[in-house]
Amino acid sequence: MAVLEQGVWHPNKEVSQLAYEDTFDVTTQVEKDRYHLYISYACPFAHRPYLVISYLGLEDAISVSSVAAKRYEDGWLFDEDNDDPIYQSQALTELHLRAKPDYSGRVTVPVFWDKKDSSIVGNDSSAIAIELATKWLPLAKNKVELVPDMLKNDIEQLNNWLHSNVNRKVYHVGFAKEQVEYNCAINDLFNALELLDERLGQSIYLHGNNVTLSDLFLLPTLVRFEAVYEVHFKANKKQLKAFKNLYRYMLDLVSDTRIHKTIDIEHMKLHYYFSHKHINPYGIVPAGPETCW
Repeated sequence: MAVLEQGVWHPNKEVSQLAYEDTFDVTTQVEKDRYHLYISYACPFAHRPYLVISYLGLEDAISVSSVAAKRYEDGWLFDEDNDDPIYQSQALTELHLRAKPDYSGRVTVPVFWDKKDSSIVGNDSSAIAIELATKWLPLAKNKVELVPDMLKNDIEQLNNWLHSNVNRKVYHVGFAKEQVEYNCAINDLFNALELLDERLGQSIYLHGNNVTLSDLFLLPTLVRFEAVYEVHFKANKKQLKAFKNLYRYMLDLVSDTRIHKTIDIEHMKLHYYFSHKHINPYGIVPAGPETCW
């Protein structure tokens, strides 16, 4: 982990070592062209709000761009293919320092940027996704209720469970440093996938016959599984395609053009295999696998 501490970059410092960590609460005004969402096409957490924007058709109201795939000691950077369309910054740290010159905390995606006030109004992917799915629905071209009132509590509970048992758990598998640690994490992850497979044997989507925010929280992990997690993170106790219902569910979702256009497998692969030198020291990016979708 790398952090900024009172505006100074520390490439080898943990956020737990900071005296305090600055936070940004998601407080937006529903106003067209005021906000920009910085993501990484590689990051499954940043993928959440991007999926909401694309699925609801909010692109005309909120612009989106990605950082570069390759990550170095300088953190998330921009390059010719993935530049900063607002300030032409070289690194994501510059945006944090522009918003708060003495910023202390992690420098990560997503960053929800207020172009009018030149400030960060949110960096928590879950909170941003919920804000977009509810508060911003009036500006959506596709006014889909991703968080219906009658399912609000169920969606919140399942999203929290997905975050702990799937979205983050796969990182516990990939970043494990001891065999016992890996064994525990891999069992937890695949037990969760088994439960999801059973659940999806009873309904088309996680909460019934309609796509909800929970589906857009689970999907980012699933679309990275074959190309990255099964090999790079050793999450190969069982292939994803062996989960009949879960795989059917993923294929159904990615067949929607609003979802498919948010997925960049080559960008994902380049980031994970190049940037995680502690796992893949030579940074070699594999040629495959080919996917059926």
